[in-house]
Amino acid sequence: MNILKNNAICWILILLGWAFIPPQISFGENDLESLVISRLSEDGKSLDLSGANIKVSGAKALAKMKVLENLETLILSGNKIEYAGMKALAKSEYLKNLKMLDLWGNLLGDLGLKALVESPFLKNLEVLKLWKNEIGEAGLEIFSASDHFGKLKILMLNGNLISPEGVRYLADSSQFESLETLNLFSNELGDEGAKALAKAQSLKKLKEIYLGQNRISDAGAVPIIESSGFPELEILDLSQNQLGEDSLIAAYERSRTKKIQIITR
Repeated sequence: MNILKNNAICWILILLGWAFIPPQISFGENDLESLVISRLSEDGKSLDLSGANIKVSGAKALAKMKVLENLETLILSGNKIEYAGMKALAKSEYLKNLKMLDLWGNLLGDLGLKALVESPFLKNLEVLKLWKNEIGEAGLEIFSASDHFGKLKILMLNGNLISPEGVRYLADSSQFESLETLNLFSNELGDEGAKALAKAQSLKKLKEIYLGQNRISDAGAVPIIESSGFPELEILDLSQNQLGEDSLIAAYERSRTKKIQIITR
């Protein structure tokens, strides 16, 4: 009897637990419009849909909303809009005033970045966040060849699949002369990627560079530390790499003479 009683109690607890599991959000166009209105700032210039899980269908519906015509800031982090959703948004004339676009964790891939690059309406971006989007060498080649990003000041590419060749495209491009922050944390740069970036000639306004967790050793770290290509540099992050004594000495000397904060741990 005690065994039966205990089993019954277990089943009751399990059923109660299921009752409190929040349902997965699934948006129809009316639902999405209500959500947008509830999260849109009073002046219509800022919209935060982070974690709303709107997916591809939601992105396509969002692209058609005239209420976004004055939007300057759009946060879509964690929505899984993928390539098809980005393609729809890239064709939306209602996003022509965007200055800040956060696309963290949307599984865009290189094709999604290509769709963004080819948009005729996303030429005023000053902040672009592309964390964790499975972007690699092919996407960086297309992105770096575009002339749409001359106003870009902050570029976040951390947590992607960027190789040394991908960094070389960025470093060799003349399209990012206004860039002040470049985040490449947790990619696949290695020493060759760091050395390529150290040779950049058109990134002279960079104030912050984040290269942590990229398997960089002294061979790549020393050139980037001693590079003269970043005269306005204030922060250089080389944490969680494979730095040795040569890097630490170079970092000490550079930070002492140029007042740069170099993070090595």
